[in-house]
Amino acid sequence: MHKIQAVRNFSTFSNLFQKQSGLIDLEHSQIAKYFDISYARSSGAGGQHVNTTDSKAIIKLSQSKWYSARGKWIPADPFDIIMSNLVDPTTPDNKKFPYFTQSGDVLIMSSTTRYRDKNLNECFKKFIDAVKICSQGKKEVSAETKQRWDKLKKLENEGRIKEKKIKKDKKQFRKKVNMSDY
Repeated sequence: MHKIQAVRNFSTFSNLFQKQSGLIDLEHSQIAKYFDISYARSSGAGGQHVNTTDSKAIIKLSQSKWYSARGKWIPADPFDIIMSNLVDPTTPDNKKFPYFTQSGDVLIMSSTTRYRDKNLNECFKKFIDAVKICSQGKKEVSAETKQRWDKLKKLENEGRIKEKKIKKDKKQFRKKVNMSDY
């Protein structure tokens, strides 16, 4: 029952995806089959509504389906950038795809509204936004910026060494004095 509901609601997402990102050229019915869509009870305030309705939307894309998406409904170049940003330690955190689980699946949840359709659309919006942001390549750093970073590193190191010397002197001062030292 949930799958039929998801396909019906997925058409608005598909149009949104095509307009915003240009990443997709398949019909919504073909894309919907990649996602496992489920609903659960939301947590938090809301009284009886929260306790009786499954309004939290959860979309899941298994690891195998994620890798099979490369070149099908996510073009190969953005997909490769997402994966390289994930393993590159120099990539900033905002460029790393945030929805991977420990097992490599993609899991996105939303429970911001009391309506499951809106939550489902928000899940897909989160997915689209993450793909857009994370598929952008890293920008080259100018030589001027690198020099500034080196200067800041040097200043930080000097400050660290100075603090270390102050702590050393403080500890030396605390030592007990032996009469045999004089």
